[in-house]
Amino acid sequence: MTRQILSVALAGLVSVAVGAQGPDALQPGERIELYKKNRNVIERLVLQTVESSKVPNDHLKRADAYYPVLMQFSIEIQSAEGIGEKARVLELTDHLRILLEDGLAPTLDKAKQQVEGGSGVDEFPKVKRDLLAQIGALQQQLEPGSPAGASLVAAKNKVDSITLPEKK
Repeated sequence: MTRQILSVALAGLVSVAVGAQGPDALQPGERIELYKKNRNVIERLVLQTVESSKVPNDHLKRADAYYPVLMQFSIEIQSAEGIGEKARVLELTDHLRILLEDGLAPTLDKAKQQVEGGSGVDEFPKVKRDLLAQIGALQQQLEPGSPAGASLVAAKNKVDSITLPEKK
C-alpha cells in the first residue's frame, strides 16, 4: 500500500513540476528554428575554438580569435532585433554573456600576463584595437544594465587594463 501511495505521490509531484514550467519555455519546434537561425554563430564559435586550440600557449592569439566570433554575434543580434525576434535576441545575448565570462575574460587575463611579460608586444596594439572596436559595436546594440552588457563592460575593462611593458 505504501508503495502505491508513494508512486501516486511521485507521479503527482512530477506532474506539478512539469506543469509549473513557465509559458516562456520554448517548444521543441521553436528551439529547432532558433538553432537553424543561430547556426552561423555556432559554426563561427566552433571554428574559433579549433583555431584557439592550435595555439594553446599564445593567449594573445587566442584572444584575437574571438574577434570574428564577436563580429558574428553582432551581426546576428542586429538581424534578430531588426525583425523583432525577441526570443532569439535573448538567447544570443545569453550565449554572448557566457562566451565573454567563461571564454574571453580568462583568456584576456592570461594575455595580460603574456604581454606585460614582454611576449606578443608587436601584435598587441592590433588585437586590442580590433577587440575594442567589436566590443564597442556590441555595446551599442545591448542594454548597458543587461547581463551581456555588463559582461561587455568587464571585457572592455580587461582589454584596457593590458599595458605594454616599459622599453629598456
